[in-house]
Amino acid sequence: MILAVDAGNTRIKWGLHDGKSWLDRGWVATGDAHLLGDSWGNIAQPDRIVASNVAGQDVANQINEACRRWPIEIHWVTAMQDQCGVHNSYENPAQLGGDRWAALIAARQLAPKGSVVVNVGTAMTVDALSAEGVFLGGLIVPGLATMQRALAEAAAGVETAAGSLRVFPGNTADAVYSGSLAALAGAVDHMVAALAKAQSEAPVCLLSGGDAIFLLPLLSGKVTMVDNLVLDGLIRIAMA
Repeated sequence: MILAVDAGNTRIKWGLHDGKSWLDRGWVATGDAHLLGDSWGNIAQPDRIVASNVAGQDVANQINEACRRWPIEIHWVTAMQDQCGVHNSYENPAQLGGDRWAALIAARQLAPKGSVVVNVGTAMTVDALSAEGVFLGGLIVPGLATMQRALAEAAAGVETAAGSLRVFPGNTADAVYSGSLAALAGAVDHMVAALAKAQSEAPVCLLSGGDAIFLLPLLSGKVTMVDNLVLDGLIRIAMA
């Protein structure tokens, strides 16, 4: 029994896996990390715990505290140069976030002919994984809410009201929302085109993250929504 924990800047997602399928999954807001233990009140005791964390040491401490109920040491995932059939070509392999590394490992199994791995949250990461299993590199851009908030703070007169996706926005709120999504879609399309050129075959785009559903209508080509690539990858690492 494996408990996987993915601590992001907005949410801490978790899942209990029996080696074949998910038995239970849930999440808490990262700001409510102290409630994580409560959300595990009824789950079976895991044999292993594997986690990734990009939310800082305070959150790591609270995850450690929540796990004290079990006599198990947490395996904190960090990126390696080679693992589970994926080669990391980052200049400093360990600098790659553990969440991105786990997502790439999951993607290797889901799309063996190459993929662009997209996770849309507080930030959006867009990573290129070749058909040979080589992580070629990736982009990090502000996520949907982060981009809209930054624009509202930096530009006088820009509305912070909720907007809607429009082809030809007719008000400022819609223009900001639609423009932010278009910018995110442009980053994804750029990486898809670059990887297709590098390997002479169009890759599949694996789309995950809390705001992925908002980006989906703007993407073309082969796009597959995946509920949580990071948790899937953490399980593969734990079972390797």
